[in-house]
Amino acid sequence: MMEKKLKNRFLVLVVFFFLAAFQACSVAGLDLQEDYNYESTILDPHIDKTCWEYLKQRSVVKGDSIFLRMREAIAYAGIDSTEYMQPGRTYILLHNDAVYRIASKKVTNDCYFGRYLVNGVAATKWSDYPKEQVRNWLFYLIIQGEYSFEQLTPDLQTVHTLLPQGADPANPEGIMTLHVTNDRNSFLTINGFQQSVRVTTVRTAGIQSTNGPVHVVDRVVEYGKP
Repeated sequence: MMEKKLKNRFLVLVVFFFLAAFQACSVAGLDLQEDYNYESTILDPHIDKTCWEYLKQRSVVKGDSIFLRMREAIAYAGIDSTEYMQPGRTYILLHNDAVYRIASKKVTNDCYFGRYLVNGVAATKWSDYPKEQVRNWLFYLIIQGEYSFEQLTPDLQTVHTLLPQGADPANPEGIMTLHVTNDRNSFLTINGFQQSVRVTTVRTAGIQSTNGPVHVVDRVVEYGKP
């Protein structure tokens, strides 16, 4: 009998403390549940500037400089900035890591300076390469036509670039493939065909400049098969 009374008292105390806690939450404005009209929002990909203006804005030495090395490459190669103002194109911009990246105190082979060695060692500046080589690679990163999430699917889409035909023996037609991965992440992928020597996942895709889609990569982009 005594054990039963103790259990009953215990249950009463539990109920009491629960009600007290519930009331405290209400007093503090912390209601356990209330209706909330959630409104989802989608980030606007439009940047209201040309691709060149966007690149230039984010290549400031003492400020936002993620495209600084690409802008240096454009200057070294002698490419006119108007190439990045033309409509009807898709532009792949190079994050600094796509040009020069260090891991474990070594230049990685998935950045341009580490992929294309000079006398067996990683380059340190664009002038280590012939201007024509740098120019051709930059032209390869400009696609004829507009391609973003609205135009691409999980199926490979072959596109043509501004790389002059025959300039690259490994890619004489100057082509590239694009597709969106068939999963919840929907990554935009470059040259993801079978036996590709380099599959590049786009870091930031779908930026809409006033003259065409812009995609940013932080790894080297190349076309070829073993």
